[in-house]
Amino acid sequence: MKSQRLKAALDPWMREATWHTFDGLDEQRFHRALAAAFEVLGTPADALDLETAMLELAREHHGEVTRHHLEVIDERAQFAEAVSLYLHNTK
Repeated sequence: MKSQRLKAALDPWMREATWHTFDGLDEQRFHRALAAAFEVLGTPADALDLETAMLELAREHHGEVTRHHLEVIDERAQFAEAVSLYLHNTK
């Protein structure tokens, strides 16, 4: 159940064809999705949970996942975990 809620939080960012770019609008969607994900997961969030949800969404919305996509997913999940740790530690 938690994984479905996490995927729902990340979906507005991941469903866009440009999710893997670092365009300003995609950055904004990513940050909003993170805020929603932290509401679902709480903080700190685990990078593996985030990465798993992102990979599933990438496959569901866009089919083939390339090496570039995997690198972006890993980078975003690690970043999200770091932000969540910061938020958790500064409450």
